[in-house]
Amino acid sequence: MKKLLLLLLPLLLLFVSCSSNKRTPNTYLIPKNYVGWVQIIYNQEGFNAIEKVNGRNIFTIPESGVLKTSTPSAEYGVAIDVFYYYDEQNTQEKIDVDQMIHAHTIGDGESVNSSGKIKGPTVQSFFVGTEAELKNTPDPDYPVELMK
Repeated sequence: MKKLLLLLLPLLLLFVSCSSNKRTPNTYLIPKNYVGWVQIIYNQEGFNAIEKVNGRNIFTIPESGVLKTSTPSAEYGVAIDVFYYYDEQNTQEKIDVDQMIHAHTIGDGESVNSSGKIKGPTVQSFFVGTEAELKNTPDPDYPVELMK
């Protein structure tokens, strides 16, 4: 019995550690033919929270590529996200993530002035387009107007 317990204990620990890194999966809806950087800016008063439908976070990106949300911050962890183009009739077409989604990052703005650290909200960004288009498009700057 002790041998069995000693064998199962590491497996149980592995299972618990893997399952604790899960997060809600995301669905990103991007305007058809959009090419460029997408920025999702969290913790913005006066904007809608990220909608949840059927156990997924739904991010509907506007034509500008910048989505502001009152949701406090991005979720961290492992999940299978999906990306779709949408048109005026809300027809959706799945995007090939390997070919068209690049440089997905999540970070906080931070700077230091004479008063100490200034922290900005979480900004999630990714590029929509081919690798060649990504190479010809400068990285987006953190929106300095968000620093508090």
